[in-house]
Parts: sequence; structure tokens; C-alpha cells
Amino acid sequence: MLVEGAVRGMSGGIKSLLLKTGSSTAASLRSYYPRVRDRDDIEVLRCDRSGAIVLRREDHINPAYYANKTEGVWGQTERMKALAVGRNDTERRAEAFRSLISGKRWLDVGTGSGGILDALSPCAGSVVAVEPQDSKRAYLVRCGYEVYASVEDVPDLQLEVVSLFHVFEHLTDPVGLLDQLRAKMELGSHLVIEVPHARDALLSTYDCEAFRAFTLWSEHLILHTRQTLKAFIESSGFSLERIEGVQRYPLANHLYWLSNGKPGGQAVWPELVDEELNAAYARILCSNDASDTLVAIATAV
Repeated sequence: MLVEGAVRGMSGGIKSLLLKTGSSTAASLRSYYPRVRDRDDIEVLRCDRSGAIVLRREDHINPAYYANKTEGVWGQTERMKALAVGRNDTERRAEAFRSLISGKRWLDVGTGSGGILDALSPCAGSVVAVEPQDSKRAYLVRCGYEVYASVEDVPDLQLEVVSLFHVFEHLTDPVGLLDQLRAKMELGSHLVIEVPHARDALLSTYDCEAFRAFTLWSEHLILHTRQTLKAFIESSGFSLERIEGVQRYPLANHLYWLSNGKPGGQAVWPELVDEELNAAYARILCSNDASDTLVAIATAV
């Protein structure tokens, strides 16, 4: 009853989870921004205790939302374009998790265009995926992948590795999904979750208004901090091994946001893109807990 009263006027399961895990209190959830980029009727809150950023309401997202979401005809041309856009992330994830997935029974949840399947299926023992969007799933099946519409549909394969790359923040019941996954995983198997970070330097250090207006989105129900990501994971029969900061976007991107209020600085100013410079900048951001991304690795217990 305490939780129900605390979240009155703030519809949605994410805020209830923040309260139940002790990450937030009713008083710590304060107005942060009046809207999201694609809707004027959704306010954004920020927790003074945990630093998490969460939508005041989430009734616009339901179990059928992503299944019914369409992006036109999905075929080889569309997939190739999507793979090109996500190539840097796919290569980084493949390098980071190849040894973890090698020879293992692996499930990727919310696989999208399946770039990570292309990269790591040759080394995995077996591969299944979940993709709720009908057109994408159908095309991946035609490509030869075993893809299901939901975690419920995945056979009980005693999975050894499960990954969710930029999926967890979209879920109305993330802890419930982890419970479903845990039931299909072997003891000692690994869970990998990658999410956008609420303490992204453009939000926290630089307080960039243009970036805030751009990045807050109706489909991102929560932007996690280390505290909330740990709390959600450990609520579902997993033991957290570590959370690492990852910086996806380089210095040129941030400079362009600060000077022009727009994304894409790495493409506009390629002369400022340098591997050593970007690596050094990423190290500084990660050391200050201001990276744009968090990656959690946990073990099923």
C-alpha cells in the first residue's frame, strides 16, 4: 500500500520498481523536463537519490506496442542500411563478448537487424534471438536465424549467455522479463545488459539543453545509473559481477552538440576524429561516471 500511495499520479511500473528496490522515494522523483522529443504530453522526472531519469507515465507502451510498430517494408536494402548505421556498436560488442559467447548457447533479446548475430553466431555453440517487430523477425528468419516474437516463446534450452543491447530501457516490466530469462538459464550462466546512462556528460557535466530535448524519448522509459541497474538486476536471481562505463560517441560529437546544438559532429568534423584522442576522452568520462552507456555483466545464481 505504501508503494501504491507513493506513485499515485505517476502511472507505470518503472517508478514502482524504483521505490520497491529502494532506489527512489516518492519525494526524490522530481520534475526534470516538461516533454519528450516525440510527445508533448509526457513529462520526464529525475530521481535526486539515484540519479535515474524516468518518464512520469508509460501507459503509451504496452505488450503489443513493439509488435505493431512498423517501419515500412523490411528487406535486404533496409537491413544493409541498418547494419551500416550500427556497425561501430556491433564491432565493439563483438570484440567485448566474443570470448564469453564462444561455444555457448546464446540468446540475444531485441536483436533488431541482427548485426550482432552476424558477428558472433559463427563462434557461438547455438544461437536464438527475440525480435518483437514482425517485419524484422520475418526477414531474419529468412536469413536462417531462429528468431521468436517474445521470450515466452523461446524453448527452454538451458541458455548459457543472454544479451540485451539497448533493450532494457524500453521495457515496462524489466524485472519480470529477467525472471522469465532466469528460468531458461543454467546456474552460473551470464547476463549482459547495455543501456544508455542517465549521467551522460551531455546531460550531467555539460547540461546541454539541445541534447536533453533531443535524447529524451517516449520509448526510453528509464535512463539508468549504476545504482538502479544493479538494483533491477539483483531483484531477479542474478548476482552482479560488474558494471562498466562505455563511451559510444567521440569528442567531436560532444563539441558539435555544445557549439551547434546538433548531433553528428564526428561526420561534420572528421578532422577532429582521432583514435587516441577519442580513447583518452572516453577514459576521462568513464573515470568520472559520465559515459553515455553502461554495460552490466551478471551471473545467474
